[in-house]
Amino acid sequence: MMGPSDWNVWCILLASPILLACGQVGNSGSEDPATPNSGSPQEINPQMNSDASTEDEMETVDLEEADSEALPMEGSTYRHPEGVFEISFPPNYAWRPQANGVRFLAANGEFGGEVIYFEVEESLTTEELGELYRQRAQEVFRQIAWQRSELQPDGSVRLDWRGKNAGGQDLDAIGYIEQHGNRVYILNVYAINESYDIYLDDSRLIVGSYQVERNP
Repeated sequence: MMGPSDWNVWCILLASPILLACGQVGNSGSEDPATPNSGSPQEINPQMNSDASTEDEMETVDLEEADSEALPMEGSTYRHPEGVFEISFPPNYAWRPQANGVRFLAANGEFGGEVIYFEVEESLTTEELGELYRQRAQEVFRQIAWQRSELQPDGSVRLDWRGKNAGGQDLDAIGYIEQHGNRVYILNVYAINESYDIYLDDSRLIVGSYQVERNP
């Protein structure tokens, strides 16, 4: 049975907008971040599919409609039922599966993120992947200030940014985007009304555990 603090986390999970995501996250400071475990994005056609719908990715659920099967789960690891990805969390994190990913949030509500995956029709270059991430982020978050973008050794693209969520909370975030076949993955990890660097241990555990299907 969920206690009051669990319900608070559940309410935040429901209220938080969700972006699409794959990759791994390091810190937003000067230290070198962890890099994603998955392979490099393909670079073939410069025409990206910008028509992919975000409706499923931004779906929220009315708390009044939540039943025991819809409540957030607790545990160290989430594995997608079809093997699309898996990710682990520190103690006292809640996670909730979505139709195309999973959301997660620390019990204190100050650190969380999401994994999202979706299909595109084209193979995207690293530049196009970065632009796709920016477009999607602009649709979901507000007042985004982009800090840096760089190609990682595994071929994923890292983007550091700060902004606000739909509830007006400040986000200090890192996102990674990459492509395998026609599937694009994004992993977002962010501090909420706090500095990202405060949660480096949490982010490294989450990022270090993250694995995606390389041959979808």
